[in-house]
Amino acid sequence: MTQFILVDGHVEAFFTILNSAETKGDCELSDEQDADQSSLDECEEEVPAVTLFSGRKGYVPQEEADRISQQGFYGVRLDDGRLELEPVEVLHLLERQRIELVDEKGGRIKSKDVVNLLVDEDRGLWTRYLVFRDLRSRGYAVRQGFGGGIGFRVYARGDKPGTTTANQLVYVLQEGDSISLNDLDRVTEAAAVARKKLVFALVDQNGEVNFYKVAQAVLHDKVSDSE
Repeated sequence: MTQFILVDGHVEAFFTILNSAETKGDCELSDEQDADQSSLDECEEEVPAVTLFSGRKGYVPQEEADRISQQGFYGVRLDDGRLELEPVEVLHLLERQRIELVDEKGGRIKSKDVVNLLVDEDRGLWTRYLVFRDLRSRGYAVRQGFGGGIGFRVYARGDKPGTTTANQLVYVLQEGDSISLNDLDRVTEAAAVARKKLVFALVDQNGEVNFYKVAQAVLHDKVSDSE
């Protein structure tokens, strides 16, 4: 696994990943699918989809939406048929060299400029991206969380968004961050109510991601011996 230091130079770290990655689209999902050599070759030679970058999100045109979506593993389909990509998905598809971004006038946007813009406006995005990337490399379908520290919803292997519900919630933390007992109680309660497993993703200073399962516990008052 490529290692790098989590410093202010997020762009340099991103391109360390980009330059060392094997360009194979989403062929890493082949553990859940039967893929012969010809399909892998097609994936490697895939032409990037020209994607509009606007409002920090990516918009894949209707004619390319099915190909980039990968049966629901990326983006949300809009009423007009386009595929809307969240910032972490934009970064990941840039890394996989599956999209090429353009502005409203059709001018090509450099990947470096996109990374700078996204990370500068959201300082926690880089940490979430590393978690998203790690989960995707393990073959999981991942969707945006619903705030309150819940960064992502994760589906069981083989499950697809839209046909089933996520079975895990991922709370993202960078090494050195803290979480109050009140917040911990709130997120564990939310996971329990939703009947989903709660997982903490901790990103260390080397960019390594470690996952910890969290279970809810009820503390009872201890009766003293004198009573």
